[in-house]
Amino acid sequence: MFRHREERFFSLFDQAAENILEAARVLAVVACEPGQANTRLKELEDREHRGDELTHDLLAELNRAFITPIDREDIFLIAKEMDTIIDSIEATGHRYVMLRIEESPKEVKELARMIVAAAEEMVTMMKSLRNLRHLAAENKSVVEINRLEDEGDKIYRAAVRELYSGAYDVLFAIRWREIYDHLKDTLDALEDVANIVEGIAMKHA
Repeated sequence: MFRHREERFFSLFDQAAENILEAARVLAVVACEPGQANTRLKELEDREHRGDELTHDLLAELNRAFITPIDREDIFLIAKEMDTIIDSIEATGHRYVMLRIEESPKEVKELARMIVAAAEEMVTMMKSLRNLRHLAAENKSVVEINRLEDEGDKIYRAAVRELYSGAYDVLFAIRWREIYDHLKDTLDALEDVANIVEGIAMKHA
């Protein structure tokens, strides 16, 4: 019974990570081809709704379980942060439609690519939760997500600095600052999950 319930948690984590990855891939398409934003928005909304369902299932499982494979607090934190990731991705897609974006700067495309890369690493990282001792000794996915977030920070800071350089009108700067903020928030939340997993691994080292 315990092994079945243990695998249930891990399966839900896997499904949530895969759902985030698919949403990230849709966002990358929108970032590269803003003309597709209207037609791809339904996909993002569906992914966000699926994310809500998975978060609910995780928390319901947590409430039912007497014994959990990792600390209850860590399960809760991972579930909530993964929900934040999918919410941020959907919000970015909505901004493309609301703000009538027709073309993305290269920095936005690069940040979207980094989100996909970080989400791919998160899928691998979630699978590694089944073997915490191995994860403690070999945490390439955690390291790579942290690296991507650091690189994303540099791109974000440079892009925002350029927005306020005086070369652009106020409405342009406000519009793109909002999108940059959502992209950065998404990368930050991905790193938050990686940091939680790293902490879990250290506890079981």
